Amino acid sequence: MNQLRLGASSHAYLGTSGLAIRLGANLFAPALWEQICAWFNGSPTLTWLLAPFQAMNAAESTPGSPRWKVVAVDVLSWLLFLATVPTNHPLVALWQAVDWAAINRICAPCYQNGERGQRAWAPAQMVALLILFFVLPLASETALVQTVAIVPLYRWFCGFGLFSPLPDHSTLYTFRKRIGGGRFEAILTWVVHQCLQRKLIGNDLAFFDMMAVAASAHVWTPFERAVLLTQALIRYLELAEQGQTPAGPVPEALRRLAAEMAIEVLESKSLQENPQASLQVLKSLERWTQRRQAAKGQALWELAIEEAVQAVLSEEHALSSRPSTAPQALPDKLKKVAQVLKAHLPHARGDLDACIGHVTTTVLQCGYWLGFLVDRLHSVITAVRVVPLNVPQNTQMTPALDTHKERVGAYPKAVAADSAQDYYPVHHDLDQRQIEGHIASREHRGVGGGLSSEHFTWNVAGQMVCPEGHVMQAGNRRKDGLIPYKATGNCALCQRKAACLTKGQQPDGPRRICLDPVAHQRWLQNREHTGTAAYKEAQRQRFASEGLFGLARRLHGADDMPYRSTTMNLTAGILIGVVMNLAVMAKCQGRADI
Repeated sequence: MNQLRLGASSHAYLGTSGLAIRLGANLFAPALWEQICAWFNGSPTLTWLLAPFQAMNAAESTPGSPRWKVVAVDVLSWLLFLATVPTNHPLVALWQAVDWAAINRICAPCYQNGERGQRAWAPAQMVALLILFFVLPLASETALVQTVAIVPLYRWFCGFGLFSPLPDHSTLYTFRKRIGGGRFEAILTWVVHQCLQRKLIGNDLAFFDMMAVAASAHVWTPFERAVLLTQALIRYLELAEQGQTPAGPVPEALRRLAAEMAIEVLESKSLQENPQASLQVLKSLERWTQRRQAAKGQALWELAIEEAVQAVLSEEHALSSRPSTAPQALPDKLKKVAQVLKAHLPHARGDLDACIGHVTTTVLQCGYWLGFLVDRLHSVITAVRVVPLNVPQNTQMTPALDTHKERVGAYPKAVAADSAQDYYPVHHDLDQRQIEGHIASREHRGVGGGLSSEHFTWNVAGQMVCPEGHVMQAGNRRKDGLIPYKATGNCALCQRKAACLTKGQQPDGPRRICLDPVAHQRWLQNREHTGTAAYKEAQRQRFASEGLFGLARRLHGADDMPYRSTTMNLTAGILIGVVMNLAVMAKCQGRADI
């Protein structure tokens, strides 16, 4: 047996059957030595330290249940965990707030290894890794595994010994795909139910807000988007002209026309002012195609183009037997097709789902909206929404409220939100669900100036009246659903005509305005509500709750999406909600005032 002396009080002995280490009692701090002695004497106060290795990969007693990999903690790991895992650390409280066996039960239906096949990593351990990913947070799942490998506290949190192997980043990717968004939603549902049982949800007032989150992708430049749209138009010409079976290349003149239509539709001033832009686009497209052919594969952007073109052709063939590509009609036809294809092309390389949208009236960004529905009492997140940035925010609050009801059992009595929700469909949905809405009012500014629709009200007879009280005459409903109204009074003699009339109606009118009467009356009703004390108090509390988004950005990596699809980024949003709710549970655990 080989012996290694590391000091007066420590020795290591290496034999054929293993390694023996002898550590003197004087090496340990008195408090730590007392804990070690207590453990050897069977003290129950240290059972929490072994809990991850007893609960996270425990086998279910039900026949046919999935079999998890067994991770046993050795004595040396236990000793080092005792020395390095503080009992009062937030991660310890977070771990203790979760029923990890419930996580395994939620995910178990996704596994088919109950009787044969390799043992799988326990879902509880994989979810613990993903929780750490958003608690720390880290730049990638590769960095997560590397960090967990060298930090004893993180190994303990996930139920791994110091010498046990760890899953790699590809295992995490496989796990996320295997479990799917529905199971992650179920995990959030379980967490919300735990909050309900602890009386952390009041369900009287909820807040809904969304924040823009940048995508993990390279945004296409206007020139690159012109190349993509040109490729799509050329592919359209191939399939439309050849009857879905292209026999040869599109003539150069048509390729040039496709590039010109792409540039016109994209409305990029720099491209439109460049007389050589169409030729440059075609040269770039040729280089892209050559690189793709050299790589012997099909790029993701080409797959997206093919899907968009096929969708356009399918719609056209449903309306007529054959798309028209007659020379005299081709420019106008290509322009219309380009307008349709423009909306379906990817906005970024690396994430085909991420889209460009306005995050303010002047700022554009490529990414996603991340939305939380938050209960007022303890800021528990009851629903999460993730959609591309070009999706209107006002389409997201109603689904969030419906999810809230499924989880909590009832709609909140009231909901507060910003002016992005001040649209008639939202107010209608709130009225149908008997939810009081405290929605900030959205400004209605028409083109050409003049007094806004706020000044046009309704009398008891249901007639619209102008700011001076004259009845407005209603016309026939237009195709867009709006009804035109025309002033019946003499606008030329009105003292408010200078402020009231738009530029196109100056100098003498008559004043005209187009709107949906039902939506306008509901908007006026909400605008009046914004002056009430109830509205002001609800909005005051909502402003205080918006700190959640700051915490999500600062503490949980919500300033950039970690994944590259809407489905996976929804998973990220759900996990952020889970982590923040678990933090609330851990903080409130054991309190007598809840």
